[in-house]
This record gives sequence, structure tokens and C-alpha cells, in this order.
Amino acid sequence: FRSMPIESGWIKTLCRRTFELKIQTFDGDLQGAALTFGMVALVGLMLFSQSVYITDAHQMMLGGVLLMTQYAAYRTVTTTGVAGRVFLLFLGLFLTSRYWVFRTTQTIGYNGLLDYAMAVALYMAETYGILIYVLGMFVNVWPLQRSSPPLPSNEEKLPTVDVYVPTYNEPVDMVRITVMACTQLFYPREKLNICILDDGGTRQKLEDLDPDKAQQAWARAEALKKIAEELGVAYLTRETNRNAKAGNINEALMRSEPRIGEQSGNNASGDTSIGYAKGGELILVLDCDHVPTRDFLQKTVGFFIEDDDLFLVQTPHFFVNPDPVEKNLKIHRRNPGENEMFYGVIQKGLDFWNASFFCGSAALLRRRHLLEAGGLSGQTITEDAETALTLHGRGYRSVYLPKPLVCGLSPETFDDFVLQRSRWAQGMTQIFMLKNPLWVKGLTLAQRLCYFNSCFFWFFGLARFTFFLAPLMLLFFGFRIYNASLAQVLVYAVPHLVSAHFISNFLFGKHRHPFFSELYEAIQSIYMVPAVISVFLRPRSPVFKVTPKAISLKEDFLSHLAAPFYALFLACITAYGFGVVRYILAPWEFDAIVLCLFWNTFNVILLLSCLGVVWEQRQLRGQHRYATGEPSEVLLPESGVKYSVTICDLSISGAGLEIPSDANIPEGMAVLLRARDSYGQDYQIPMRVVGVHNRRGFRFLGCRFQTDDLKERLQIVNFVYGDSSRWKYFHERSERPKVSNMRGMIYLLKIGLSGVSANVGGLMVRLYRSIKERIQTALLLSTRKERKARISR
Repeated sequence: FRSMPIESGWIKTLCRRTFELKIQTFDGDLQGAALTFGMVALVGLMLFSQSVYITDAHQMMLGGVLLMTQYAAYRTVTTTGVAGRVFLLFLGLFLTSRYWVFRTTQTIGYNGLLDYAMAVALYMAETYGILIYVLGMFVNVWPLQRSSPPLPSNEEKLPTVDVYVPTYNEPVDMVRITVMACTQLFYPREKLNICILDDGGTRQKLEDLDPDKAQQAWARAEALKKIAEELGVAYLTRETNRNAKAGNINEALMRSEPRIGEQSGNNASGDTSIGYAKGGELILVLDCDHVPTRDFLQKTVGFFIEDDDLFLVQTPHFFVNPDPVEKNLKIHRRNPGENEMFYGVIQKGLDFWNASFFCGSAALLRRRHLLEAGGLSGQTITEDAETALTLHGRGYRSVYLPKPLVCGLSPETFDDFVLQRSRWAQGMTQIFMLKNPLWVKGLTLAQRLCYFNSCFFWFFGLARFTFFLAPLMLLFFGFRIYNASLAQVLVYAVPHLVSAHFISNFLFGKHRHPFFSELYEAIQSIYMVPAVISVFLRPRSPVFKVTPKAISLKEDFLSHLAAPFYALFLACITAYGFGVVRYILAPWEFDAIVLCLFWNTFNVILLLSCLGVVWEQRQLRGQHRYATGEPSEVLLPESGVKYSVTICDLSISGAGLEIPSDANIPEGMAVLLRARDSYGQDYQIPMRVVGVHNRRGFRFLGCRFQTDDLKERLQIVNFVYGDSSRWKYFHERSERPKVSNMRGMIYLLKIGLSGVSANVGGLMVRLYRSIKERIQTALLLSTRKERKARISR
């Protein structure tokens, strides 16, 4: 079977992976042959059956039988392995393709120019959604789970590594913490070069025409140079900010010899830049808010030693703080985070097809391969995915290690969230326009489809906005945009929708609750539309914009991006009245009216949650804390008394401790925290108690770390951020059991109503305060006028 001349690269890959994984107990060759034959037979049967016409009653029976079969396959997939998984996905593909054929051949009719235009727009949006759904099934047919290979015992065989920490305008303290963590990596120090790549200290920034901006740039650059000198790392900058982050990294990557005026080595100071003569064999790229664990290189370098054609090892982006959706709806850690579906499932699926790509940070790359490609690609503003596309096209391989090895920060506000996602959408659209993956030479068919899916996904804003408008077109204006009876919808569309949500829950249920993808698409869609259209009009026009991080919000407020969601919500609510009127005037349109009212109700539920998202909740804490539950010990230095405690939460600034109720530790007391990490390293960290309160029979202490010593500060960084087992536990704990679609819908409605109540309540409070302030101001002015009148008299 291995010697058969199979043309389809993805079939070869699927069979090869099947052999390697040994899913079943019987012979791998027989399983691979049977799997391939079964897949070909299923595809042929599916294509043939789509052209067979049956009555609506028979279609209903077929849909019901297939849905029951799909559920039975789901219940047995743990024992049937990859074959059962593929069969389950094909059942979903059959129901979806059956609906699409019906939709294409029987529901698009010409009823006037405007009706036809809207009908075609809706059809294209549905076709887009179905294509993304099918490609998603292909990408995630068998997610690959990897483990780290061991490193050689002889350190001489280890490759040299450059650690790049690019920065632009982020807080200096943020950069300091990340660089401190880099100096503590478990790796021979003589094989490690750590570099601060300061794009905020370029000559272009230092000589800005605005004197205030120039002064800020000088002050920040001097502060970063001082950090570099203190920690014994390199500080690199350049003349201009050309090509943003990609240009910043390429400047360091291409610099093989120090420039005139620079010093060699990882220390000292220099007026411009501090460089080193020899570049490392591997490059570790870390955003300045991505603090690495101490074993990052231990877990990733081994892949490069095993495979000389490997250009990338990507690890997850793990965020300790909630994104704006989670924060404003107050659902953080109550359900999986937004990015967990991509890093928990999709990247594993891409890895199966050798298509996992560079995500800009938390990744290790081979310098030789980057130099061969001319450095990081800079034609688009998503230089990471573009670079991976180029190197995959050259025949090199990538690896995705699904183990959190960094701790980063999500955007704090909805504005910053939209800014970040708009940049991603524009960059992937640029790749689609300028370097369409379907035509890139050197890619396998599977890689082409995977990259195409990654780019094409970002057009969801156009489709989602169409889904918002479609039911309103009939309810307000009577446009015939979907020519089908209610019975046809029930027998064709409903089985497709039920199956699609079932498949989605099967693939992503532990990492994404039902309908949360629709929520995240809805909250972004309005702003993704102009972002994507601008790239279609001018593919080379987008510029890289840094996402602000570590922002504190002193009070709740309504985002200035909220207006479109209020307008859509009011339109959807008004549409119910128009639906009643339309039924009275045109009762023969009952089927279409009922369908659109149900559809409109789903949109209302999404918009309720959107209104909760755009009401920004305050964020006073400068350093985010994460929950933990680790046993530890507190020593009172003056008396020598020890208490066994539990660390409830941690941040770089302090810790929350749970102690026995009889422990005598008052506020203001200096204590010593004794703890041990999973590597067996002991810590003794001085702290001061800044808050004490009782809860559930225990006393809780809020403590702040107290030290100015560099070694002790490095110990704090190691303890708080250096232990990858803590992130693994934290990451796995965030995975929740799968939730049914009905419960998911109810939960979405619940958080939407909760968000709206906070929204309305907040607006009322702000209105009350505004009126109160105006009345007080008016009374004050009136009093002043009276005093002036008395004085004049």
C-alpha cells in the first residue's frame, strides 16, 4: 500500500499519520487501506446522492436517520478511533451538502432587482459559512498531540539561541519583567544571547518633530539601556521604524557584525546600540508582555536537533487576564477563553498537515532558514503567518507544541480588542490577495487548504453582517430573499444546522461553548467589514499598529464603538412590530415571516451580549493576578512562628494567602513566604501584609512583595512566572465539560441580559451623576451671582 502511486498528498498524509499513531490494534497497513477505501467510497456516494431527488417526507426521514446515526457514531468514536471520527464528520458533510444543493437549486428566484441582489448576498454568505465549516472539518480531522523530545546530555551539542524581545511603546516595567525571565531560562548561559529590540528608541523616534514625543522616546530608551546593563543583555535599535515589528526583528537577524560605535557582548552601555558579533542558530521571539517559563528552551530545542528541516516550533499564547468580552460580561474562567479553540484544537489540526504557522511570539525559529527566505516577510502586516507560508513553500517543516510556556496579556478594552483583530483580519486578507495560498509553489494540497482556510476565515464580518440584515429586509421591506416553504426549511435547513452545531461541539466543545463563536464574530463583524474592504481596495495600504497592553480603567464607561450595536438592536426590536403588520397585510407570507422572526430572535440574543461587551468594566489593578491553590508556608521573622498557608492568587507585585483563623498576622506585619516549585527549587520571598479579612472560617491576607535586591526580584519572577507546570494546570483547569446546544443558548441569553442590565444601570448612574453635577454647578453659579449683586448694591 505504501508504494501505491497516490496523487492526493492529503490522503498520503492521513494514512501515514494513521500508521504512526497506530490507532487500532490490527495491522496499520490494512487500516490505512480500509480507511482510504472508505473515504473514497463515502465521497463518491455523497456526490452521487446529492443529485437524487426525493420528496420532502423522505428527506425528513433521511435527515432524522442520519442525525441518529451521527449521534451513535459520536458515542462510539473513542473505540473506533480515526475511522469513526472521519465517518462522523462525513455524516455532517453529507447533511450540509444536501442542504447546499437544495439551497442552490430551489431557493434563488428572481422577484425584482433588489430582492434578487439581497437573495444572492444571503446565498453567498451561507455558502461562505458552509465552506469554512467544511474546511474546518478537514483541518481538524485528527489533531496531533506532541510531547517534547529530550535534550542531549552533552551541552556541547546544544545549538546557540538568540532571544529577541521586540518592543515599541509598551511600559518599561513590562519589558523588564520579560527580560528578567529570559535571563533565568534553563540553558547554558554561554549559548544564550538575549536582546532588547527597541523600536521606540530609533533615531526616527529620538528626532521626532514633536519635542514632547522626542523627550519621551529619549527617556524610555535610556531606561531600557539601563535595564540591559543591569541584567547583562544586549540593547539593539535602528535608524527608522520601517516595516514595524518585522523590520525590527530583521535588523537584528541580519546583523552579523557589530556596527561602528557598538560594543560586542551582552553587557555595557553604548550611546546607540549594544550588539554581539555572532548570531545564534535558533531565534526565540517573545513579545515584551510574553513572560517565558524557565523550561521554554528545554521543551522546544530538541525538535530542531531531531529534524534539520524544521524551521519553527510554535507554542500557545497563554493569557493571564480576561479579554474585553470575558471581562465585561464577567465570564472569565467560567468558560474557556476565546483563544483556546485556536491553540487548543486548530493548531493541533494544522500540525497534522504540517501547516501550523508562526504566531509572532512564543516561538522558536531556525536562523538559517529565515536568512534563506530573506528574514521575516514584510509584504503584509501579519509577517508571522506570511513567513511561515514562505518557508512551508520551500519544503521546510513546522511543529506545534500544545504546552503553555509563556504568560501574556490580552487587550484590556474593547477598542484595543477591535484594533488587534482588525490588524489580523487585514493582514490575512493581504496574504489572500497578494500571496494566495492556493497558488504558492511548493505547498502540498493539504497545506494550501489549511492556509486558505486561515485567510478566508477573516471574511466572517461580511457574512455575519449579512445575517444581521437579511431577516430585517423581509420584515421591513418585504424582500423575498429566501424562496422556500417552512416545511422545506424544516427538512433541509434544520438537519444541516443541528448537525453543524453538533459537529462544532464535538470538535471544539471543551475549548469553545456553543454559540460563543457566533458571539465573537458578531462583536467584531461591524468593524471587520470596513477593515477587509479597505484591503480589497488597496491591498498594500494597511500599516502595523501595536496593541496597547496593561491599561488601567478607573471607572465603567460606554465604549465609543457602541453606537452601531445600539442601532442594530433597536432595528431588530422594531422588526417584531413590522412582522405582525406584515402578517396582517400579507398572510400568505406566513412561512417567511415566521422564519425571519425566529432568525431575528437569535440576532437579538447575540446583540444583547454585544451591548454588555461595549459597556467597559473598570480595571484598577495594574498587575493581573491569577488564581492558584498551592500549599506553602509563612514565617514570622521576629518570633520564628510558622504557619501552613495556601496561596490563593499570585501576581508580580504580591500574593493572596489563606491562613488558619487563629493565626495572628496583623496588617502591616513583615513576613517571609516559603515555597517550592515543580523543579524542586525553594523560595524565600519577603512580603508585607497590606490587607486582612475573614471569609468561610479562614483569614485571607493580601501581601505585597518587599525587596529592592536584584537577586530577590529575579526569584520573584521565577516563582510567579517561571513554572510551566502551573500554566499547564491552569490551562487544563480552564477546559470545561461540553455543554449542549440548548444549554449554550440559554447561557448566552443569560449573560446577555446580565450585560444589558449592567449597561442600562451604568448609564442611569452616569446620567444621575451628570444631572446632579449640573444642578450643583447651576446652584453654585446662582449663589455667586447673588453675592456679586449684593456687593454691587
